[in-house]
Amino acid sequence: MKRKTTKEILAESFQELAAQKRIDKITITEITNNCGMSQPTFYNHFKDKYDLIVWIYIHESGEIMSKIGDRGYSWRDTLFDGAHYFAGKREYFLNALKRTSGQDSFIQYMQKVNSELMLTEVHRPYP
Repeated sequence: MKRKTTKEILAESFQELAAQKRIDKITITEITNNCGMSQPTFYNHFKDKYDLIVWIYIHESGEIMSKIGDRGYSWRDTLFDGAHYFAGKREYFLNALKRTSGQDSFIQYMQKVNSELMLTEVHRPYP
């Protein structure tokens, strides 16, 4: 059984809160209180909640992308799993898209991450 990392626990706490509250109104104190951790623990792993949002997206989308080429897992499978992932976290993503802006805009981070993931996959050799 795989144990959750501190980052995963903080991410889960944040997403739980974001399903009920505007992201721009969520505080670090709420995130840490929700999962029983301290603020210094949060700051040991993330610089702010926007850094956490980016980590969540990179971590979770990276898990989907990393399967490409493994045991017949295709780009089509990736697109299906990606759509399922977004649908399963619809409220969270709508909140992230609507309630972040400027330099902390989720859409800007998402575009950058997607471009980097795609480039990595395009250049990755397959067996």
